[in-house]
Amino acid sequence: MHGRDSSRTLAGGTRINPAPRLVGLGTAFPPFRVSQGEALRFLLKRFPVSPAARTLHARVFAHESVETRRLAVDRLAEVADRDLDRTHRRFEKAAVDLSGRSLAAALRRGGRSPRQIDFLAAATCTGYLCPGLAPLTADRAGLRTDVRLADLVGMGCGAALPALRAAADFCRAHPGALAAVVCTEICSAAFFPGEAPDLVVSNALFGDGSAAALVSDRGSGPRFVDEESLTLPAARDDLRFVTDGGRLRNVLSPRVPVLAARATRTVLNKILRRQHVSPDAVSRWVLHAGGARVLDALEKSLGLAPDDLAASRAILRRHGNLSSPSVLVALAESLARRPARPRERAFLASFGAGFSAHGLLLEFS
Repeated sequence: MHGRDSSRTLAGGTRINPAPRLVGLGTAFPPFRVSQGEALRFLLKRFPVSPAARTLHARVFAHESVETRRLAVDRLAEVADRDLDRTHRRFEKAAVDLSGRSLAAALRRGGRSPRQIDFLAAATCTGYLCPGLAPLTADRAGLRTDVRLADLVGMGCGAALPALRAAADFCRAHPGALAAVVCTEICSAAFFPGEAPDLVVSNALFGDGSAAALVSDRGSGPRFVDEESLTLPAARDDLRFVTDGGRLRNVLSPRVPVLAARATRTVLNKILRRQHVSPDAVSRWVLHAGGARVLDALEKSLGLAPDDLAASRAILRRHGNLSSPSVLVALAESLARRPARPRERAFLASFGAGFSAHGLLLEFS
């Protein structure tokens, strides 16, 4: 591993390792941008639907919560390509490119080099790769050949925080190490046309993008204070991918906003109780931008002010729901809007397939 052992020893020989910190953050998006109006006109022209479905499409796509999205295509017609092999190739090319770009951005902002990375976890759910996204990203980014690699597949929108936990655990076990996380989704590769309400919402909501984070016990950045996860097996079918005709099809239950709100509140309360603090101790809220109804439910359940979710709502408006990168992109947006104050606490939450919810409490120096 790179760097010296940064742990310290107390009287009696007890070793105390410094807490892992988030020491770098980067994002990347494809250049192709589409407005909701353009997307709606394309879908209704390419896929004729019933009058009732046309009305539903118009209402959903007109919602002010999403204005534009970025898609990993050269032209919009590629989204509707029914050739599975071409779709997979598009997923692989775009996922590896965006992952390399977001990781490079995190390294620049963290003042680190690719060969300093000792561990890389990569998360995606919108396509399958073997070898996985982690080794392909390591090759693209120029990481060492002895870097530890881990692929997190199938965790859906919630994957960023479990990936960060894996990186933090690696740093706890290897003082002085540098761990990296990359979350990348090509949601356009999982496009599935149809008149079902959950398909209409999905096709109006999801966009493509990537986010990367660096974790180490050396350097400046917010420290990891506490983490918590919750899985609700009884709600497993409320949010998931299924295959239909060999293609991924999103399943999005109307219960998702309530499930997300309740599960996130449970996760938050467990962390706050362990830390012996009240919700007032948190002054920065960074929540996965799952959709307007989801953010509304979270705001109400957690007793937040409208401004508390400004960063998450801004990401949703500009990019749509990015799935796993969303919470990290929202964190970057939050910090760009307002630099952190000393001792400020931030609560990050993500949730997704499973049904699962995850929370992370950070404290800035």
